[in-house]
Amino acid sequence: MVNLIHKEEQSMARQDYEDYDYEYDDYEDPRDHRYAERPRPQYHEDYEDRPPQRIQERDERNYRRPPDDYRDERYPPHDFEQQREPRSSYDRESEHDLQYEYNERPAKHQIASHKKARPKRPRKKVKRQRPPKRQPKPMKEKKTRKLKQPRVGIRRKTTWFCWLILIASVSFGVYKNFTAINKHTVHEREVVKVKLTDTNAIEAFITDFAKVYYTWEPNQEKLENRQKDLSKFMLNGLVTLNADALRSDIPTTSTVSDIRIWKVEAKKNQVNEVLFTVNQQIKNSQKEDAAKAIESTYSLNVMKNKDGDMVIVTNPTIAAAPSKAKATEKQLQTDSSIDAETTSSITKFLTTFFTLYPSGTTNELKYYVDGGTKPLNKDYRFAELVNPTFHRQGDNIRVDATVKFLDSETDMTQYSQYSLILEKAGSNWTIKSGL
Repeated sequence: MVNLIHKEEQSMARQDYEDYDYEYDDYEDPRDHRYAERPRPQYHEDYEDRPPQRIQERDERNYRRPPDDYRDERYPPHDFEQQREPRSSYDRESEHDLQYEYNERPAKHQIASHKKARPKRPRKKVKRQRPPKRQPKPMKEKKTRKLKQPRVGIRRKTTWFCWLILIASVSFGVYKNFTAINKHTVHEREVVKVKLTDTNAIEAFITDFAKVYYTWEPNQEKLENRQKDLSKFMLNGLVTLNADALRSDIPTTSTVSDIRIWKVEAKKNQVNEVLFTVNQQIKNSQKEDAAKAIESTYSLNVMKNKDGDMVIVTNPTIAAAPSKAKATEKQLQTDSSIDAETTSSITKFLTTFFTLYPSGTTNELKYYVDGGTKPLNKDYRFAELVNPTFHRQGDNIRVDATVKFLDSETDMTQYSQYSLILEKAGSNWTIKSGL
């Protein structure tokens, strides 16, 4: 029985919720500015004598909650530890509920202030009017374009404009032709001239310095004279540096036999680098052996000013002497296009020429050499041609040969190498170049 009453109360509350007029909805969010100043809901005419009840403030928990929650006591939450008080029944006819009398409602929730159902407003049925069907538009008649009739003749404005452009362009061309500058391309050629520097003064200066620097004796007086002589060539700081190089009790004596200067190279700030070799004869007084020949190579820097004065700015430093360069020897072979008859005739011609060449006169050599050559006037005897090779160069023939001569004065055999260009004039051969 209690369950039936409870279900009936739920259905009544749900019916009140469904009959409620939501046109004046009190469950809107107060934070929205559109509902900030909305009027209070109008009460039913039967409740005009009843004082209005306060509508509780809304929050996020009771926002749009139906009254069923309040009937079931599911909201607001209650304290389960306390004993629940008996609740009075709800009378639908009198709209009286002791729980909500004298505006004693639970905090932080709200419901509608009236409970009586408001009759629904009947809606007027308006028949929907369909728009009339679109009627086809009448076809427009196409207008016939008028054909332009071609004009026969010349338009005067266009003709005058074209003539003005033509006259202006011709006048400008004639003006530019008279005022044009004659231009021609100048091809510049840069000629690099090698500036030869006279190094004889530097070589003589270094030779005199080396004779003083690399000559000494175990004598205190001569060593002091050596220091004074070095001050004529070197800076004072270098002279002081070399003061302790030789002691008075030194057991060796040195003399310079030869000085060879290999290179004089110009550097910055009027400084020249000199590479030279000194041949010394070193004799030890403690040994009775003969003097020993020693060859050493050094480099130093010499400053030469505009007036030609020179001074050594660095001490002699050990350096490497120039050595033999590596080169590949060419293996010459006779051209196969030259026949044996030609080679034999050239060999006979060269044998005759070199037999006459050491002692021949200018007039005699004209018959063999094109333009003549200077005579040697030596007592040489021709011996033979060593390994001659023949090569064709256009209409001429080049002969690379080694000629063996015997020197009658020294009894020495000399080998002279020649590369001759021979030209055949008629039936005779002549030497065009190579001597």
